[in-house]
Amino acid sequence: MIRQSALFLIFLAAAAGCQNRKAGLSSGDPKSEAVLSGKLETHLRATAGSFSPDSVQLTFTVVNHADTAQRFVKWETPFEPRIGKYLEVTDEQGAEAEFKGAMARRVMPPPAEAYMEVPAHDSLITRFNVATNYSLSEGQYTIKYVGGGVSGLDGGKALKIKVAKP
Repeated sequence: MIRQSALFLIFLAAAAGCQNRKAGLSSGDPKSEAVLSGKLETHLRATAGSFSPDSVQLTFTVVNHADTAQRFVKWETPFEPRIGKYLEVTDEQGAEAEFKGAMARRVMPPPAEAYMEVPAHDSLITRFNVATNYSLSEGQYTIKYVGGGVSGLDGGKALKIKVAKP
């Protein structure tokens, strides 16, 4: 209970820092306002038709539909594939897969190198292995991107996959 309370307080502090950063971005600088525009869309897709418990290769795409370049924070996205819990991975019964990846403490506001820019009417894509950060066994899973708090990206649609022994 104490651990959950401490985690909740850390989350609140991070969220408050994130809100302060977003509020400070509207200073008139067109590059900084890009994060607030909401014109970035995310897509999570499977790269194959079958998966094993140690290889679930997916792609994550960020699409910019705007007429100007847009930015987002790469933290808690697959663009930093080995750091952070940015996916919700649940089995058929709704149980969450065990997260075994690394977590990171971040300074707020994010420094300039934490941002990625998507050119106007373009996209960025990355490929990653879900099994690197999650313990998976045979069965059906639903995977959804949920790391949008810091990144500012939307969650997109959930992906359903089947994991089987090779």
